[in-house]
Amino acid sequence: MTSSGPAGVPLVSLNGVLLPEREAVVPALDRAVTHGIGLYETFKLAAGVPVFFDEHMDRLQSGLEVLEIAVPWDRATIARSIVELSDASGIGSGGCRVLVTGGAAWGGPSVLIRNDVREQPTRPLRVISHRGIRVSGALKAMTFMQSYLAQRAALAAGADDAIFVDDEGRMFEGATSNIFLARGGALVTTPAEGAILPGVMRAALERVAEADDIAVVEAYGRVADLRADDAMFLTSSVRGIVAVAAVDERALRVDDAMLQRLRLLIATAERAAAATFRERYL
Repeated sequence: MTSSGPAGVPLVSLNGVLLPEREAVVPALDRAVTHGIGLYETFKLAAGVPVFFDEHMDRLQSGLEVLEIAVPWDRATIARSIVELSDASGIGSGGCRVLVTGGAAWGGPSVLIRNDVREQPTRPLRVISHRGIRVSGALKAMTFMQSYLAQRAALAAGADDAIFVDDEGRMFEGATSNIFLARGGALVTTPAEGAILPGVMRAALERVAEADDIAVVEAYGRVADLRADDAMFLTSSVRGIVAVAAVDERALRVDDAMLQRLRLLIATAERAAAATFRERYL
């Protein structure tokens, strides 16, 4: 059974029930609250359906197995819940977040689904470097503190975003994104060796770029080695592909031609993914 809130009140889906967001609660002793144990995925919504749904769910399922969190919902049920919430909330385009909590000692995990509309700057971004690396890059964990602190540091510096670097100045990923350099006609991205989140958009971009005869190289780059003729892109599922104008006030080239080429390739892949979702789950 589902319910909805008064007109204009944002809705969420909690364990299959539509609720006004202020009425959606989990136990105080859920491990997500006491220990930060839980995972989430953020999907792009397009015309009411999630994009790259199975790729996101593959990553979520892999992480749940690592954490030994058993969710009594199958993939099709989560798919239907996302669409149901989109229909009820009237949010057909934007972001959709699926969170799975660790659960309390006396009960299983909770599954929370939330949709929102996000306004992101379309201009090239100014970013700063921020020292820090994920403890477990393969898990998209609820413990968001490191990314939060990086974004706070960027705001304090008057920048738009931050990228994580290590003590050697090697670039790993953005606070909520992956990094690509456009250099010499090729794309260079950090290896997915456990220290970065293997982004769904990152994998999709590698795939479509190589299919369009754009070489993709996985290698570490350093902030100190950035050149004025380098171009940088940040990628994430909802934001897509955005250009970077400067890192630590070091100006970079804004490669509009490459940016538009990659965006067109991803747009085609997103339409195909949305069509696959409709055929498979609706």
